[in-house]
Formats: sequence, structure tokens, C-alpha cells
Amino acid sequence: MALKADLKEFPNISHTAFQHQADRQATESLKKVPLLPTFVRFLSEKIAERYMRIKHTSSSIRVGPRQYPSLYKQYVRMAQVLDVRKLPELHISTDMQINAFAMGMENYSIVVCSALIDIMTEDELLAIIGHELGHVKCDHVLYNSAANALRNFGTAMIEQALPMGLGQVASLGMQLALLDWSRKAELSCDRAALIATQNPEAVAGALGKLAGYSKHLGEDLNREEVIAQAEKYEEIGEDSLIDKMMKLYVFVQETHPYPTVRVKEITQYAASSEYENILNGQYRKLGEETRLKLVGAKLSTPRGKLCDNLKCQQVSSEDDSFCTYCSANLRGAQLVCGNCSKPVDEGWKICANCGNQLIVEALGN
Repeated sequence: MALKADLKEFPNISHTAFQHQADRQATESLKKVPLLPTFVRFLSEKIAERYMRIKHTSSSIRVGPRQYPSLYKQYVRMAQVLDVRKLPELHISTDMQINAFAMGMENYSIVVCSALIDIMTEDELLAIIGHELGHVKCDHVLYNSAANALRNFGTAMIEQALPMGLGQVASLGMQLALLDWSRKAELSCDRAALIATQNPEAVAGALGKLAGYSKHLGEDLNREEVIAQAEKYEEIGEDSLIDKMMKLYVFVQETHPYPTVRVKEITQYAASSEYENILNGQYRKLGEETRLKLVGAKLSTPRGKLCDNLKCQQVSSEDDSFCTYCSANLRGAQLVCGNCSKPVDEGWKICANCGNQLIVEALGN
């Protein structure tokens, strides 16, 4: 098992350098779902980290320098390529689900099920693990954990986290938002797998096998036929409203985009100038994405609050008590202009930088 000998590294690469547009939009929408930050914070503090630590330590094998050392070496190499600063624990689980996932709140873990390993080539397995490292790099893991908790425990956990019987009301909205986000987040992580392995055939092959494969067939998967199948799927509903509605009904219940569509997406990305630019060292670096979001950010209030979490530093509306991006408490946070995001003082009526009106005077009768 080996990655390319001339594998390129990307120091300080930001996940926004390869983030899929659909993921970006869904993530921003997810952060605005009512009560979700409260639930995620409760989950982080009370349940998820402890549960995962106990489960993985007792029921799976942790990969390390003395446990599956060849796989561990390649795992570390891919983390270096993606510039993942804190290496998650990697576990192999004897589970017959075709599955792999990344979870955790502060200390991340990646789990790969043996049934998935058994249908993959060595290169395809590295692509799967690179995909899961993408979840860590993109900071998807917190919301992944929330989505898994909702699937496993239903509304009971939300009812504990949220007062006054709001759990059942909030549950449906959270689940739909998390499902929509989860499907779109996978597209970014397929790109991360490509960047980590720099092997388009392995990434596309791994995704294709998720749609349908048996090692007993003895023949390779035809990627061109998979792409043609994806195109046929995309045509469904073009001339039938019923088919279109049925297509939406089936899709909205999925946690992942369909594998055939993902094969087409990653094949197109591998041939794109965006991917070529990354390989040539032309990519957005850590810190640049924060400046891009702060400059010219538009809010629903004349003023905003700047999160003082150094890993976040995003701007939320003035009415928010907690950061809509990372759930940090905004008590005492720096006020900023809702138009240009430059710092402003409490008593200012006009932004000194852009002239935006900061305090809306009440109209007299």
C-alpha cells in the first residue's frame, strides 16, 4: 500500500480552497437554524465525546505505529498533505456496514468498517480515508456528530437540551437541515480525498463501488458507464412532474449524495482548472477565508458582533447571544458595522469607515 512517491503537499491550505459551493451555502444555512447551536453545545459538553471514546476503545482496533503500521504511515502522509494540524485517531471496526465516518467534538476519530475495506483496493481505501480526513479539515465533524446523535437517539436528547417542550418542534427542522447539509458536505470531502491522494482513478473507483460492487464478479468497475448512469439520473423529472416530485422525496431522506453522481462530480473536478491550480500551489491559505468573510459581510442588523474565538472570528447579528458559526458566547463581544464589519463603539450612530447608519431612530407618532 503506497501513495504516489511525488505526492505534493499544500502547507496552510484552507478548506475553502476546495470547498464545494453547495457545501458552502448549506453550511451557512445550517448555522442559522433556530436552537441548533444550543443543541450542539449540549451534545458537546454532555454526551458525544465520552460516548465515542468508550465505544472506540472497547470495540475497535486503533491504527498506529505498531498496529497496521503500513496503513498508519499512509494515513499520516495524507494528513500532512491536507495540512490537518491535529491527527484524529483512526480505528478499524469489524462491522458489516459499507461505511466510514468521522466523529467527535474536540478530539476527533475516524472509523472505517471492515466490510468497506474488503471491497476496496488499497488505493481506494486510502481515498476513503482521505475523504474522512476531509471532514476533519472542513470542520464538518461537529455537525456530523449532531446528525448521528439525532439518528441514534431521536428527540429524547433534544428534549433534555431544550426547555419548555421545544424538543419535538425543533427536531424536524434540525434533522432536515442536517440531512441537506450532510449531502452537500460530502462533495467537498470527495475533493479532499483527491487532493490527499492525487489519484483520480482511486477516488472515482471507491465512490463507484459504493453504488454497487462485489469482489466475486471478477471484473473492474467501468467508470464511464457509471458517469452515463449519473447523467440518466439527472434527466429524471425533466418531462414528468410526478417523477420530479418522487425524485425529491427519495433524495431528501438521504444522508449522502448518490454515488453515481459523486463519480461524475469528482471526475469533472479532477479535470478542472481549480484542481490544477491547487496542484500548482495556487490556493487559498488559512486566515485568508476569515478576511474574505469579514470584509463586506452583510447582516440583518445595523451592527454585528465579532466572535472572539480565535478559530472562528466570524460576525453574527447583534441580536445573537451565541455565535452562529461556532456557538461561542457573544457576551461582551466587539461590536462591528453590519455593512463593512469594521469595529465600532457602542455610542456611534454612523460607521466611520463606510457611513452605515448603526442606530435606527424610532419614528414618532
